[in-house]
This record gives sequence, structure tokens and C-alpha cells, in this order.
Amino acid sequence: MLEGQKCLVIGSGISGIGAAVLLEKNHADVVLYDSSDKLTGEDLKAKLPEGSRAACIAGELSENVELSIQAAVLSPGVPTDIPLVNRMRDRGVQILGEIELGFLAEQGRVIAITGTNGKTTTTTLTGEIMKAHFGKDKTFVVGNIGNPYTLEADKTSKDSVTVGEISSFQLETIHTFHPVVSAILNITPDHLNRHHTMEEYIRVKELITRNQGPEDVCVLNYEDEVLRKFGENIVPKVVYFSSLRKL
Repeated sequence: MLEGQKCLVIGSGISGIGAAVLLEKNHADVVLYDSSDKLTGEDLKAKLPEGSRAACIAGELSENVELSIQAAVLSPGVPTDIPLVNRMRDRGVQILGEIELGFLAEQGRVIAITGTNGKTTTTTLTGEIMKAHFGKDKTFVVGNIGNPYTLEADKTSKDSVTVGEISSFQLETIHTFHPVVSAILNITPDHLNRHHTMEEYIRVKELITRNQGPEDVCVLNYEDEVLRKFGENIVPKVVYFSSLRKL
């Protein structure tokens, strides 16, 4: 998993720190970067575990460092169309997010939940059901719920299950992320300052099924017109739910 590659982690929040730690565990050459001019490299270093060998840069990223990067991991709050990311993408640098990075280390099965409203409640309840069935030590609840996937992924095993709350920001940067069960709870206008159009927001939300096969399941809200239509032409088995009618 990116072993030996020079990896730029953009963003020094909890997701960025989790990504840097996981990359170092997998023997990548890590540069932790935050564009804030209110931080220093020393501030970033203090967020990392003792003994970390990651280079820490705050403020401006030099051209020399930028040109040396082979893969970039974006924290969810980092837009995918900022000039730095665009330049690296144009250069052929692999661009991925914290969810994709976590999945590269995942050894078990994944349940992924998205939607405009209700994600945290549904993820929490699903996590409790999985803990009751598989055991607390075999269940990991991660993602937008406040526990970075990258901090848990290397604890997973072939008989564990990971339940993830996945935001549209996190879905923008998936490539191989493959839940055996996905769910889209609803889609209403949100984050249009990031996604610009409702069509793009819907497209990104629907990426949760991107790598699912016919043996997988996608749970959709029958009362959401967009999702009802979406369910007609996707690869995984569709299971609808409704609060208004018996299906």
C-alpha cells in the first residue's frame, strides 16, 4: 500500500493525522502538509506520534517538494479542485482520500452509509447491531462519525466488519472502495458550495455503489424520487425501505 512512495497528506486534522500514521506504518515516505499560515511545521510534528519520521510543512509548499510527490491523500475538507491538487493530477500523481486509503488496509467486510440526513444515527445503530452479532472486538465504526478509518483499518481481520459513515466529500476520492452493503438514505440540496450543482452532488453520492457487484446489496429510500430511479439501473441487489408504505 504505497510502500516506498513519497506521499503528501494534505490537511492536519484528525483524518490527516490518521492517514499519515497509516502510511508510515506501511513504509511510505510521508510529507504532512497544512496550508494554514497560522501553523508551523513544529505544530504539525506535535500532532504525530513520537518517533514519526514524517516531514511536516505548514504555509507554502515548495515546488521542489510538490514535484517529488508520487501520491496525495486529501483530508475530507480539502476540495479536489484546488490548484495544488489540479497540478498534481495533471502530472499523473495518484489522488486519493482517507476512506480509500483506509480501504487499502481493510481485511474484512464493509458496510457504507451515506445520505444528506440521518447518516450518524443510522451508522451508530448499524454499528451496535454488528457489535451484538460479531462482537465489539470484530466491529469498527468509522468515517464521518468522528473516528478516522485510517486509525482502525489495520486492526481489521477477515472476520471483522467495518461500518462507515461516508460523506460526499469522502466519496469524491474513492477508487477501489467496495462495501458489501451500501445505503443511501436520502438526497436533498447540501454542500453545493463544494459540489456546485445538484447533479454533481447526486453523482458523487451515487459513487458509493461504484465497485459493488451483483452479490452485494444497496439499500435505498423508496420515497426519494432520485434514489428510486437510481435503483433501477445499478449492479448490486437493491433493497428499498419506506416510512409511508409496505413494500
